[in-house]
Amino acid sequence: MQQTRLQVLLILTGICFCAIVWSGLAGRPDPIDSGQIAPTFTLPNLTGTKVNFEQALGKVSLVMFWASWCHPCMKEMPEVQATFKKYKQQGFQVLAVNFGESNTTAKKIVNRFELTFPVLMDRRGDVAADYRVLGLPLSFFVDSKGVVRERVFGKIMTKEDLDKRVKHYLSEV
Repeated sequence: MQQTRLQVLLILTGICFCAIVWSGLAGRPDPIDSGQIAPTFTLPNLTGTKVNFEQALGKVSLVMFWASWCHPCMKEMPEVQATFKKYKQQGFQVLAVNFGESNTTAKKIVNRFELTFPVLMDRRGDVAADYRVLGLPLSFFVDSKGVVRERVFGKIMTKEDLDKRVKHYLSEV
């Protein structure tokens, strides 16, 4: 019974998130897509240190928006970690932008999946708005010059998907 209540609560939270983001983005331009310059940002990590997107320039980056209540996000988290571990020495960077949650909640996910890439906290959703996030999961592959090469929305990326994409983008550096 309690598990059913939790599931209902998570679904309602997700619906509210989508409604808030959707209403805040009404009248804005189309979603960011390939060929566009990725919006720069500065966000705190879980220890409060400010991380600037421009620090990732020169590397192939995966900018992923996630939340703990997003089941597909949680499903791909171990795949992203494995890919990051495999390719970080070759110039692959992950910037995992948490939308609107507390450090405590995000730290639980970091510990659960033993994440070693930067987890950044977008509590007010400003960066999500800049990237025109309408739902999760949403990820952007950004090349070393800061150009969005691909936007992946609503699809759980498998280890094979990630491996193929990262190899391709690293080969172009």
